[in-house]
Amino acid sequence: MTSPTHPLRNRFLRTVTLAAATCAVLAGGAGPVVAAPKAPLAYVALGDSYASGFGAGSYVNACGQSPLGLPGILDGKKQVELVADATCAGAKVATEPGGALDLPEQVTRARAAGALSPSTDLVTISAGGNDAGFGEAAGVCATQPAPVCAQFVAGQNAASLPVLALNLDALYKSIKAAAPNATVVVTGYPHLFSPEFGNPMIPVASQTAFNAGTDSLNTVIRQQATANGFTFVDLVPKFEGHGLGSPSPWITFRAGAADNLHPTAEGYKSGYFPAVRSAVNFAQLQR
Repeated sequence: MTSPTHPLRNRFLRTVTLAAATCAVLAGGAGPVVAAPKAPLAYVALGDSYASGFGAGSYVNACGQSPLGLPGILDGKKQVELVADATCAGAKVATEPGGALDLPEQVTRARAAGALSPSTDLVTISAGGNDAGFGEAAGVCATQPAPVCAQFVAGQNAASLPVLALNLDALYKSIKAAAPNATVVVTGYPHLFSPEFGNPMIPVASQTAFNAGTDSLNTVIRQQATANGFTFVDLVPKFEGHGLGSPSPWITFRAGAADNLHPTAEGYKSGYFPAVRSAVNFAQLQR
């Protein structure tokens, strides 16, 4: 036989049921909790003129830094915040007394300022061209017969690249020690010439020899970057068909210009940035 239900018990059950229903409605109305937006990547730029944006114009200082270069372009993205731009035209991997703000000095200054630290998320670096005598080789190839150009480039690389490899290894290790948690992106150098178009601005054979020298330099940079766990970005494919001699060059060349033989603003925008973006997923790096 079932016991009669007590009136007070009925009232209690109705109260509990109503409270539960109210909580369910309120919970449903509140919607999902929205996660706080991730902080932008703390980014430090290091390197030579190809890192500073030389060639793009609109320079802001004597180091040839331009907001139209890679650091400025990356800083314009919502996932990235440029906390230090130490790049400087003329910089070398090995310190040269009286020269530009070379890479070891850049690292030391950025570290002392607290920009290069365990909190750094992203570093980009371009370095090695000045150590390998990029400028001297370009001068010889532009003014001397093709055999002289080829011989000079080969001799220059034979003398400089073994030393450069050791200096790059030391530089990369210093960056890794200063910013152990950063993703470090090392950019190679683009081909300055497009000999396939047969433009006789300088002999086609000289253009080919200079590009071959660039490939040898890039090989050394790639090897040392990979050995240190860094990401190497090959710019040669992106600049294919856009070297000097092509109908639409992304390399500067104007009579008497100080920034000749550097990427144009379009070169940084359509060459450097897409190449780096393809190699690094900025959103995935955000913490």
